[in-house]
Parts: sequence; C-alpha cells; structure tokens
Amino acid sequence: MKITRRELLTRTIVIVLGTGISFKSTRGVEEEKNLVMCIIPDKCIGCGMCVKACKIENKIPVEKPISRTWIEGYEIKIKIPYSESDVKKIVMNTSKNPFLTYKWGDGEHFFVPKLCNQCQKAPCVRVCPVNARFYTAEGIVLVDKNSCIGCKYCVTACPYGATYLHPDQKVTDKCTYCYHRIKRGFSPACVQACPTGARVFGDINNPSSEVSKILREGSVDVLLPEEGTDPKTFYIGLENKFIVEHSIATGEEINE
Repeated sequence: MKITRRELLTRTIVIVLGTGISFKSTRGVEEEKNLVMCIIPDKCIGCGMCVKACKIENKIPVEKPISRTWIEGYEIKIKIPYSESDVKKIVMNTSKNPFLTYKWGDGEHFFVPKLCNQCQKAPCVRVCPVNARFYTAEGIVLVDKNSCIGCKYCVTACPYGATYLHPDQKVTDKCTYCYHRIKRGFSPACVQACPTGARVFGDINNPSSEVSKILREGSVDVLLPEEGTDPKTFYIGLENKFIVEHSIATGEEINE
C-alpha cells in the first residue's frame, strides 16, 4: 500500500481510524517518543550481519531456525500474467548464510529484511489471555516473560510470522527493537550491524531525525496493510518489488 507524504505527516499528529498508517499523538509530551523502523530493501545485500547480531544480542540459539529478525531472499522470473511468475524464496534465520551458496539464476533477485512490525493494533496483544504483551510509552510491543504461559495464541495471531516460542525459555519471544538498548541511548543491534544502512531507526516525533526525513521524502509502504494492524515498521521503495507480497504465500522456500 502506497502512503503519500501528506498522509504520513498528517497521521503523525492525529489518530486516523481505519486501515493504513496511523500514530497515537504524542505531541506536547516532551519526553515521549514515537519510535519506528525504516527498512530500505534496495540497500540490503543479504550479508546477514543483522541476523547474527540480533541472535547474539538477544541470546537466541544461533543454529535454530528462529530469529527476532530474518532476511528473505527472492529470485523472480516475471511472467504475464504476474500470477504465473516463477518465484523462489530463500530464508536466512540462523548463523549460516544460505545466500552465499545458493545458485542464483538469471532472474531478478533481491533481499527483504523482516522483523516484528510493532503494530499499533497488534493481534498478539489482543489475543493474549494473561496480558503478557503490552505497549511501552514509545509504542513498542513487549513481552512480560514472567507472565507468559507459552500458549502460543500470539504465534497464531501474528500475520507476519514474527513471534515464536523460545526453545530454552519456553515462553514466546519476538523483536523488541532491542528495547534494553534504546532505553540506554543505543541503536537496535541489527541497525548497528548493518553495513549498508538498510535499517534506519529513530523518533518520528522529531522532525530532524533521519527516519522522519526518510519518511517525508521516500515512497512508504507497509506489509499486509489489509490486516489493519497499523505497523510501525515501514518499507521504503517496496512498490518496485510489488510481486513479493504475492510470492510470500506461493514462493518455493529453500533453506540450505
């Protein structure tokens, strides 16, 4: 879904009902921030440094195919009609980088980093029977692991596949934008590790922040807008890869 610059700027000030992008207003509250993530797929080279940094920082088993953030690599041979295009999807969610050994063909290929979308209308928050998922003042969804009972309702409810059961802790886990780091003034581990600037993080309430500038000037999209979850993770220039959203459900997934 394309978001115009005017709509984006308007929605940072007021609550917008319905689908699309919306932000709870925090104007006038000096100490409160509205933290968001911008993903720029055109800058992603599939190096996997973000995945490795995230797993180490957040103590996720490096060889288990689970991660708070992961990279999807796509190889597409476009055909008309588009529904008949040949699509292959390769996923990096361990310390091993499958993009280095995969034999890419002559079709178009690119990489799309994925993570929790920090939805403002998060299904995982809504379905949790023990209120273990909650919002911070900055709008980030966290998990109270002392309350979580591991029922996995949130796993089923998340349309992005961004939450999972931690194999060691036996409670659910997901990306928190490295909340423990940002409260100390540091960037999320994946942002710091990215060598190409494919991930940008910051306060959209600050008009001088890099994310504010990118969202004002770039072509802004969100994943699965039809779900009505109002994500705070934005994608820049994804309309150039519009076939990706259709291929997620139909593409051949290869984990080598």
